[in-house]
Amino acid sequence: MKKTFPVIFSLILFLFVFYKPGFGQNQQGNSIIRVYSNFNKGISEDDLSTAFEIKRVYLGYQQAIDENFSAEVKLDIGSPEDLSEYSLIRRYAYFKTASLTYEKEKLTIWAGLFDMQQSKMQEQVWGYRYIYKSFQDEYNFGPSADIGVGMKYDLNSYFSGDLVISNGEGYKNLQSDDSYKTGLGISIFPAKSWMLRLYYDFMKNEITQSTYSLFLGYQNEKYRFGAEYNIENNYDFTENHDFTGISLYGTRVINEKWEIFARYDKLNSNVDSETELPWNIYDDGSAVIAGFQFSPVDGINISVNYQDWFSYAANGADKSYLYINLEFKL
Repeated sequence: MKKTFPVIFSLILFLFVFYKPGFGQNQQGNSIIRVYSNFNKGISEDDLSTAFEIKRVYLGYQQAIDENFSAEVKLDIGSPEDLSEYSLIRRYAYFKTASLTYEKEKLTIWAGLFDMQQSKMQEQVWGYRYIYKSFQDEYNFGPSADIGVGMKYDLNSYFSGDLVISNGEGYKNLQSDDSYKTGLGISIFPAKSWMLRLYYDFMKNEITQSTYSLFLGYQNEKYRFGAEYNIENNYDFTENHDFTGISLYGTRVINEKWEIFARYDKLNSNVDSETELPWNIYDDGSAVIAGFQFSPVDGINISVNYQDWFSYAANGADKSYLYINLEFKL
């Protein structure tokens, strides 16, 4: 069974080395309340269903402890993706984050249960998490949050690096084993509005599972563009079960209330030598998301958009939907 001692020891050492009492104990914190809801209508022959859904609710609180330390606790309330077909009518609460962060000058260190750095930059440029997850999160290239320790160092305004050591199972599956995931990221800002992200992680359990990611992004007041290429080798610790995928997305900001956006995803698995077919053929395919967002006031986002999935399997189901998505946050 995987021991939790290394993480606990890291937390204790972290506090012992860095903590200095004396900061005001009445520092004001910030509540976290965010809700994702939608109405969707299937418009393909394979699915003509309609539904109102509350997909996710985040509840939490963050607080500065002193001039360097801060803490955050956040609950994720939603429907698990790994239960029966009836799971959508049930709601479960998970700790999404329960973390302590130390920040001083160019160095940031965090420990506990925290959001992963793997695709944070991509998610920021995409900008519509309430409509569709970023590529690596959507297609299970890695968990969006996990337990462990991490650090980031900003060398200068052009370059930063981050290192994370985590359990590797994510915040919904905290089962124990003897494997840890190590992730290394490098962020480069070569010119105004441009960003480049290189990422690699590995996790060994008899067979080594590894992930590679390359991201190029552009962001200013009027435009956001992103292009990413992702590889995962030995998915689920199965030899020669590999994924590759690309994601391209862009946004035009019309004004402070209106935006239009589009995105294209493509997911492929490698050919199995025994079947001479891609091993994940029934889940391989491409997706298109396009629409507009209206923000009547700060904290409320409404989107009308089209989403489809084109299956690469000969007998796979192609699906198309019209969505009205709502996000509100306090």
